Amino acid sequence: MMKQLTILAATLFTSFAFSQEVKTSNEKVSFSHGSYDAIVVTIPHANKDVIEKELKSEMKDWGGKYNSSKGEYTAKESKMKAMGDKYFDGYAKIIESGSEIKVAFAVDLGGAYMNHNEHKDQHKEIEGRAKKFGQTASKESVNGMIELETKALKKLTEEKEDLLKDIERSKKDIEDYKKKIAEAEQKIKDDESATQKKEGEIGTQTTKLGEVQGLLKKIK
Repeated sequence: MMKQLTILAATLFTSFAFSQEVKTSNEKVSFSHGSYDAIVVTIPHANKDVIEKELKSEMKDWGGKYNSSKGEYTAKESKMKAMGDKYFDGYAKIIESGSEIKVAFAVDLGGAYMNHNEHKDQHKEIEGRAKKFGQTASKESVNGMIELETKALKKLTEEKEDLLKDIERSKKDIEDYKKKIAEAEQKIKDDESATQKKEGEIGTQTTKLGEVQGLLKKIK
């Protein structure tokens, strides 16, 4: 059982977690307060519930005042050593396109939004965080899939074991029935033999009864 679960987990993790690379790109993305340059991370095999949970955690790690509203996540007045001495505001949103899920990150550096041409160091830092976030979210999504498939396998294995137990019970029932049938067949033979013996005894007794009845006729 445990060997089967281990093989399943390894197979799923190999097939899903490493079958696609977490990629980042630079795109213009519309947020509630405008359209800005953003780092967009594409997350393979993403589960939206997992993405929402991980994105909340990520934005809180930015160290600012966290908030979420209308599908957007913000970290106001954030500060990171790699981003310089100034405070900045971070924005993130989940973008769904069919079965694909992406997350966009935009940063207001204070007067200008971060872009890869003018803010190379800051852009590199956020891009690294975005990719790491995407990898974590993708792996957690796959781990959720592994958990579901493991439960399904466990349920099927338990059902199989129940069926095997039913088979063993049925086999035992058959053996018990065979024993009872053999005992019944032997009893029939014994009773048939006893019946034949009784028929002989009945014949003898009938003869005796006739003889006694004959004595009655002789009395005058």
